[in-house]
Amino acid sequence: MSLFTRAGSALFDLLAPLECAACGQPAAHGYCGDCRRLLVAAPARDLEGVPVLAAAAYAAPLDAAIHRYKYGSRPDLAGALAGLLPRAALAGASGDARTLFVPVPLHRSRLAERGYDQSALLASALAARAGRPASARALCRTRPTAQQARLDERGRAQNVLGAFSAGGGTALAQRPVVLVDDVVTTGATARACVHTLRAAGARVVAVACVASTPR
Repeated sequence: MSLFTRAGSALFDLLAPLECAACGQPAAHGYCGDCRRLLVAAPARDLEGVPVLAAAAYAAPLDAAIHRYKYGSRPDLAGALAGLLPRAALAGASGDARTLFVPVPLHRSRLAERGYDQSALLASALAARAGRPASARALCRTRPTAQQARLDERGRAQNVLGAFSAGGGTALAQRPVVLVDDVVTTGATARACVHTLRAAGARVVAVACVASTPR
């Protein structure tokens, strides 16, 4: 791991709040003992032949932590959430030194509304833990989309159809890529991003997320 990535990992640890990401009670390492014991293993799944690496199932108490992170103006929780994904899983997915961690992007209007890109922060934290680079410009969202959580499975697929393009300035041809998102539910968003990355020549080796639902 380079000095830069070690410093990045240490910075996320330094900025981690001394409270449980899920319930807000005092906790030294991101989660109190009660919430950590309640985490449920994520189901094994893949998207378009790409393995989904999820820290845990999208269920209580992790769903509360993710909601605080995304909608409660808590970008400081990125390190605690990323820290749930085992280093062994990250190492297995990013064995090639050229592996790039790429977040599912927000549209600029949603970014202005929220003030931060939750997936970009997660990608940076995961990349720092793996000792690999991250790029928030490898993908861009070309148009605003409705919130996926408010749509059914068919609506989600239609919502993100053609909504992404490969960003300029990032060499993707034959490059291993780990796609990063906060939650994978139906997989519509991640699937659209995988298609876009592959069309740009990237080799998507994994989809990394904090939580996943069974399929």
